[in-house]
Amino acid sequence: MLDFDVEILVNDSLTTINFSDYIKNKTVLVCPGIKNMDWPTLDYYRYVDSLFDSYKIDEILLVNHTDDLFFHMHINSHFPRLTTVTDRKQNYIKELKHNKKMHLPQSELVEKWAFQHLLKNGKEEGFWQQPLSNQWDHFWQKKADIKSILQGKTDSNASRTQTAKVLQKLYKTHKKSNMHDFTCVNWLYITEEGTVILKDLAPLIYYFDLIHNKNLESKLVLVDK
Repeated sequence: MLDFDVEILVNDSLTTINFSDYIKNKTVLVCPGIKNMDWPTLDYYRYVDSLFDSYKIDEILLVNHTDDLFFHMHINSHFPRLTTVTDRKQNYIKELKHNKKMHLPQSELVEKWAFQHLLKNGKEEGFWQQPLSNQWDHFWQKKADIKSILQGKTDSNASRTQTAKVLQKLYKTHKKSNMHDFTCVNWLYITEEGTVILKDLAPLIYYFDLIHNKNLESKLVLVDK
């Protein structure tokens, strides 16, 4: 499993390595490098990067399955601790699609599939993903998460009243919008206040099954203080 070549960024240049050999005897978290230019994703990566501060994890790999080489420099400029990977032949997602019995076209998975894949010495320790269909319906079923957002128990700087208004409008429009398209809530950009609210809430909305993932964190060993 995972016996294929990929490219990683080392000293500002791409180096070919065997993926299986590279992760041997390591605890690694693999995430796909998708929607990398969108700030909700960058905020989500900020959480992923923060795992290094609290847990014993050897590497966090962001795997991109396209020929986008700028991806490496872009991510490295924001999160130098993350390891960026280019898998041109899409072997990783091909294996994952087979193992997880995903029936969507591979091209769609490359574009939209957000997940966290925890591996220890090459063996799967856990796998978590965002739903690929009916995303809004899944979000509105997260009653405890929505309650935390409304009660201000998140990283959001928005007031409870502002947050409630945003969620109310999102709920009213969710049947007409596509959660994979971040511009589906572009009505919020009309005011400066709306932009602040959207920036605070968007990572919690678009990555609700992955951000602050307690199931993932429970599988990791705490750093000795």
